[in-house]
Amino acid sequence: MAQQNLIRGGGLKITGTTLLCVLSLGVNGCKGTPPPSSRMDGNVREYVRLAVGLGQRDTDSLDFYSGPDSLVADIVKQAPSLKALRVDAVRLMDDVRRDQPLRDEDKVRRTFLLEQLRSVESRIDVLTGAAKSFDAESEASFGVVVPASYDRAAVASIQDALRQLLPGKGDLAERYQNFEDRFIIPAKLAPAVMTRAIEACRAETKAHIALPEGESTTVEYVRNRPWSAFSWYKGGYHSVIQINRDFGLTVDRALNLACHEAYPGHHTYNSIRDAKLVQGKGLKEFTVQPTYSPQSMLSESMATLAVDVAFPADKRLALERDVLFPVAGLNRKDVALYLRVEALIDQLHTVEPTIARDYLDGRLEFERAGQQLHSAALMAHPEAALLYMNEYRSYVATYTYGRDLVAEQLQERSGGDSQAQWKIYAKWMSEDPQLRGTHHEAGNVGALSHVGE
Repeated sequence: MAQQNLIRGGGLKITGTTLLCVLSLGVNGCKGTPPPSSRMDGNVREYVRLAVGLGQRDTDSLDFYSGPDSLVADIVKQAPSLKALRVDAVRLMDDVRRDQPLRDEDKVRRTFLLEQLRSVESRIDVLTGAAKSFDAESEASFGVVVPASYDRAAVASIQDALRQLLPGKGDLAERYQNFEDRFIIPAKLAPAVMTRAIEACRAETKAHIALPEGESTTVEYVRNRPWSAFSWYKGGYHSVIQINRDFGLTVDRALNLACHEAYPGHHTYNSIRDAKLVQGKGLKEFTVQPTYSPQSMLSESMATLAVDVAFPADKRLALERDVLFPVAGLNRKDVALYLRVEALIDQLHTVEPTIARDYLDGRLEFERAGQQLHSAALMAHPEAALLYMNEYRSYVATYTYGRDLVAEQLQERSGGDSQAQWKIYAKWMSEDPQLRGTHHEAGNVGALSHVGE
């Protein structure tokens, strides 16, 4: 992950053997269906409490809980130990497996719970020091196994293109850093730029997606975090978006964060799912989102694509050049060149999970991992990325490998048409598509299955 991609709130080009994603309608099959079974509701209740308990023991393990305080009051007051939580997770998985629901809707919910509980168990194993490889962790947590390596020829071609655009002295990473520094927003103007970027993202999103009535966001500026931004869903269609002031904010980065964290990214995604799945259908399992889960994999992957869906290249250029650059007080002369360079840099995200795997599995120590991020991903200062990997580990797969998987499916299903992309993107928000991939003798199998509306 490049430093500019240190996003949480929590992004695939499949290599090797690839199977097309599967669409199953499950939970939202038809309107007017009878209410979910009480046994299923009981299992969901226990799952929600487990996820919140894990979040109490490790804050990195929970993206949000938006259900009633009364359900988890005792856990918040005194969370069970990690050992006890793991025992409960395994027991609950056994209970869910024994349940054989008759309705298709409950069968899909059962599958969802098993996948989520497996990720909870895996996360507890990581926290308690159980040996687990990067691949084993990402498969258990997110349902995907990242390809063995990235396309080195493609990366070399991207770097050659950048050399033509970034003449000067020093290595390519330093030349890129010097170029990008020209577009950093003065600190005193950064809040104004972020506000205007969020407004633009919201307006564009509202033109294509019906947002829940009364939805809103609040922006806070923080420091001393391992990520550059975070979207925290509070329930009631409201999110708090935190921006880390320790990272320099460029104009393009401000737009990226506004779309990723707010519209049509995390805030929009969480608000719509709350309205349609929780409030509309009573699916309480969506009041909670463990950070390490197939559910979070999809959320992060879609949010990482949010800016591309909202602002295709020409529209993005016009917004930055005519609106955001003036607010930032920056010269607009090289905006087109700037966006060409940023688009090429963005394509280098494919190297990150490979380096993360080698680093976290012990095949690369800190210094050599940093050198590879410097030379391949063109990170002039890769230390922040490595510290992020230290803390969030295989989460790097979500906004790199997961992002490419979703992008591939979005392109295939839309034929590249912008309006069609919006419709598909909005549909996935209320249908709960899940990213899944498992080891296969022939290679990696990726699946995108829809179990929602």
